Amino acid sequence: MKRLFTVLPFLSVFIVICMHSCEQSMMQPIVEINNEVITLNTYISKYKDFLQQTSLQDNLANRYTLLHSLIDEVLIINYMHRNHSDQIPIYNRHKQRIYDQLLLNEYFDFTIGKQMEVTDEELRTLLTWSKTTLHVRHLYAKDFNGITQIQYALENGKPWEKCAEMTFKDSLLQSNGGDLGWIRMGDMDPAFEYAAFQLEDMEISSPIKTQYGYSIIQILEKEKDVFITEQEFQLEKDWLQLKAVQYKKMPAIRDFTDTQVEEMEINFNEDDLKEFLSAVIENKESTNIYSNSPFVSFKNGNYWTAKQTYEKLDNLSSRQYKRINNMDNLTNIIKGLAAREKMLVHAEELELSTHARFTELLERHYHVYLVNQCLEQLFNPNEQLHQNPDLKQSIYKDFRNELADNALISIDSSAVKKFILPVGENS
Repeated sequence: MKRLFTVLPFLSVFIVICMHSCEQSMMQPIVEINNEVITLNTYISKYKDFLQQTSLQDNLANRYTLLHSLIDEVLIINYMHRNHSDQIPIYNRHKQRIYDQLLLNEYFDFTIGKQMEVTDEELRTLLTWSKTTLHVRHLYAKDFNGITQIQYALENGKPWEKCAEMTFKDSLLQSNGGDLGWIRMGDMDPAFEYAAFQLEDMEISSPIKTQYGYSIIQILEKEKDVFITEQEFQLEKDWLQLKAVQYKKMPAIRDFTDTQVEEMEINFNEDDLKEFLSAVIENKESTNIYSNSPFVSFKNGNYWTAKQTYEKLDNLSSRQYKRINNMDNLTNIIKGLAAREKMLVHAEELELSTHARFTELLERHYHVYLVNQCLEQLFNPNEQLHQNPDLKQSIYKDFRNELADNALISIDSSAVKKFILPVGENS
C-alpha cells in the first residue's frame, strides 16, 4: 500500500461521480482515507456505473479518475461534518426531508406498486404515441366542481368556444378556444398526455385531473408515423418502460392521496382562514398564526392549531411555498400535508425504513446534498467563475489538495490495475 493522490482532470466528472456514496463490504480495501475504507467490491460496482454513465472505455486512466472522485467525495463529506457544526440543524432538516420523501416513495411502491406493471402491448402503444403529434385544445378549471360545471354546459349544447371564454383568464386562450397547438410526448402533464393520446380526432375526454387542476381535452387533428419495426421497439423498450411508469405513477399517486384526504374528512376554521392566508402571503406577523385554538380538524378528533399549521407550511420548499397565493391553494396544500403525514406514519408502522436499501439510498442522497452545499459555498461568492471555467477549476484544485494534505490516503495500486471486468461490461 502506498500514498497516491493526483489532481482530477475535470471537475464535471467529479460532479457526476458524487452521486455515488461509499458502501461497506467485507472484501479487501482498495483505498483508505483516514479511517474510512472503499473496498474493491464497492469500487468495481461503481466503476461499472461510471462507464455506463459516461460511455467511456475501461482503461487505467478512467479507473484512477473514478477512484480519485470517490476519494474527493469522502474528503468533502468529512470536511462538511467537521467545519459546519453550527449549521447541522439546517442539514438535519434537509436530511429529514430526504428521509420523508424516500419513505413516501417506498410507501407508494408498497401500496400502488402493482398498478405500475406494464405489458408489451402497452409499450408498443407508447412507441406509436412517441411517433405521433396531436393538435389539442382544452377547457380548464382549478377544482372538480368547476370542471363538472363546464362538462354539464358542453353536454347541454353550449359551444366549446363560449365555455373557453368563461374558463380562461388568458386572453389568447379565451379567444382561440383553449387551443394549445401541436404537442408531443413529454410536452404536457403525464395525466394530460395519457388521456389525450387515447382520443380519436374530434373526440372529447371526460374531466382529467393534472397537477394544475382539471382539464377537458379535445383532439382537433392527429399526425403519426405508423411504420414501426421490431428492432426499433427493442431499442426503445427501456425508455418506453420508464415513460409507461411515469404515465401511470403520478395519476395513481394523486388518486391514492385524494382517497386519504377524503377518509380524513378535513375541516377548517373558516373564521381564521382568511387572516391566516393573508399572513402567509404577505409574510407578516399576526396573532392569528400563533393561535393554539383548533384550526384544522380531522375525523378522528385530532386537530392542528394555527401555529402547528404554520410550522408545517414553513417546512415546504420555497417552490411549494410560493404556490400559496389563494384560498384554494392554501387549503389544498394543507390537505396534502395532512395526507402526507398520515402516509408517513403508516409507512413507519410497516417498517419500510428498516430495509438496507432504504438506508443506502438515504445516505447516498444526503451525501449528494452535502457535496453540493460544499461546492456552492466554494464557488458562489466569486461572480467571475461563471465566465472563467479555468478559475473555477483552479479554486477547486486548491481546495481539494488542501483537504488531501490533511488526510492519510492509501491506495492499493495493484488492485486498481489488475481487476478484470466481465466481458460486455467494459463500456
